[in-house]
Amino acid sequence: MYGEELYKRLAKEYRYAATKMQESPTASKKLYYFSIFYGEPQRIINLEWDRDLTLLFVVCQYVFNTLTALSNPPALNTHPINHDLVFTALTDLANELALHFEKKESNPIELYVIMGRLAEIGYAATGNGSYLYEKGDIKF
Repeated sequence: MYGEELYKRLAKEYRYAATKMQESPTASKKLYYFSIFYGEPQRIINLEWDRDLTLLFVVCQYVFNTLTALSNPPALNTHPINHDLVFTALTDLANELALHFEKKESNPIELYVIMGRLAEIGYAATGNGSYLYEKGDIKF
């Protein structure tokens, strides 16, 4: 996969970001720290190419972009989704990602499951995703 030094760097940055997300009282601060979850893989990809990190970059950037759009009017006022629940779930998954990369041996399936759950949060922040959430099809 990628060099041990880069792996440790990712684990350290993710732990810092996940901790700051847990400490942050506002959605905007949580989202700010979540940006590390796509920014750091991009920096590592520039040093050593890795498909899994590229997928993680794409998923996390998608989630960041959709949640940023959700946090601004008019979406903020029209989407039926529970914003507190979304950001609590996002913070929980950020912690799971940090834990995943802190392990000595990583399980790719575990990473894919976390990314799938992240993508679900991102999709729930879209118009159709909010509709599916409201119907009860998407649950966190």
